[in-house]
Amino acid sequence: MASGESKISVKDAENEEKEQYKLLHKYEEVPKTFEEAISETGFGTFNYILLIVILFPCATQMVETVGMTYIVPVAECDLHLTIEDKGILNGVTFAGMISSGLFWGYLCDALGRKKIIVYGYLVTGFFSVMAALSTSKGMLMVAKFMSGLILNGPYSATTSHITEFHSSKYRGTVHMIRGIFFSVINLFLPVLAWAILPRKINISLFGFEFHAWNIFMLICASLTIISGILYIFLPESPKYLMSMGRNRAALAVMRKVYSRNTGKPKEDFPVKKLINEAKQNFTSSRIEMTTALKSGWDEMKTILNRPHINNMILASFNAFSIVMSLNTLKFWLPGIFQSISDYQNNHNGTSSSMCVMLGEMSKPKNITSSQECSVDLDNFSVYLRTFIVAAARVGVFVVAGTLVRIVGVKRLCIILTFISATCMFCIYFARSSLAVTILSAAGTAVGSVPENLLLTITLELFPTTLRTIALSIHLTAQRFGTTLGNAIFPYLVQMGCLPPFLFIGIFASATGLLSMLYSNTENKPLV
Repeated sequence: MASGESKISVKDAENEEKEQYKLLHKYEEVPKTFEEAISETGFGTFNYILLIVILFPCATQMVETVGMTYIVPVAECDLHLTIEDKGILNGVTFAGMISSGLFWGYLCDALGRKKIIVYGYLVTGFFSVMAALSTSKGMLMVAKFMSGLILNGPYSATTSHITEFHSSKYRGTVHMIRGIFFSVINLFLPVLAWAILPRKINISLFGFEFHAWNIFMLICASLTIISGILYIFLPESPKYLMSMGRNRAALAVMRKVYSRNTGKPKEDFPVKKLINEAKQNFTSSRIEMTTALKSGWDEMKTILNRPHINNMILASFNAFSIVMSLNTLKFWLPGIFQSISDYQNNHNGTSSSMCVMLGEMSKPKNITSSQECSVDLDNFSVYLRTFIVAAARVGVFVVAGTLVRIVGVKRLCIILTFISATCMFCIYFARSSLAVTILSAAGTAVGSVPENLLLTITLELFPTTLRTIALSIHLTAQRFGTTLGNAIFPYLVQMGCLPPFLFIGIFASATGLLSMLYSNTENKPLV
């Protein structure tokens, strides 16, 4: 009998011990939201690795879109480019981006960030190499259109990917750092162009001739391929995994991030359970293409209806208006600086008012035959002024990275947009080349900050399953604004000196006014 009582008491003791253990660790079993869980991972080594890796997609985006502005003037004779051809080449990448913007948005939300990033950049790299090896303007146009068509997908995915590895405390700062990267690359691009493009390189290979601009484009293409390779070694976004119902995989990723950041074992990660965010339609990680397209269409209908439609319209108009001013000026600055250089060369190095110097832009350069076609490669002042403008952006972004925490995303966006609008409009009143350079640098540098902040706001306005498609719509609006702005600008120049700068100032001011309508997303968790 004593033996039986002993067995019962031991069993009771074990049960009591289990109950006490459950009570002690009850907090660990409570499912945590993404925001609570990702906050526990902290900010450390893994986040720095992410920031280093995203430097390459930033470089890819810059060289694929802005690189042609350096190549077109140099390749004019080799490809027998007319002024119409130059316009097409400057805009053909954006045309490709506009064509595929929405498609990539919902495909990325359905198939995952990592797959789209890796395969997207590798395919884009293939078309970039094809463009670099082009021996005709037709081949170059097709290759650049295709690279733009594919580029939208991985670019949107990298933006969502890095956002979904950070808590609300760090998201604004991370996008500010990303903005600094764009500025540094923009600083590096004229240096790279100056180092390669003025060289007289003529290499014959397999019956084809390759020149300095081919080498320049091959270097740019290598950045795209490296981007795809690097993301093979990074994990999928934990937020995306949660939205697909793959909480175990999401938790495993967060544990790795926690361990890398803190140096502690993965088992010490305080979060043991995540809330179920999965939609019924996305219970499997393997989704057929038809299912992806159907879900994408469903997402499109969702985002174009209440409660999301108002935010999407506002985000799209803001994305459109900021680049109608900012990117129009940025893309025409090399031409404006070239006009200043031409004027000074023709007037013994003296400057004049902006309106007088801008007149050089519309003067036709008569070329009667291909034998007489020549490009002035000795034009250091244009590269120097472009470098100064890019350097100003780096400085402004460094300061803005601190200000964003103090002032807040929305308020900083409004303030800087109006400052940018004032600087860009005041170029009209400039009386020297130095004044033009200073105002251009200030206007584009300050304006680049709200351009990036608007991306942050768009990402925070929408839930995970709509975030990438919302970003794609935002970026498509930007591409359309860039394409339209650059197409309109030469006609405004022909109308007179005031219209182009009034146009730029009005659209920049419109962005500031529209930004006042945003709801406050400061330090709110991602949903």
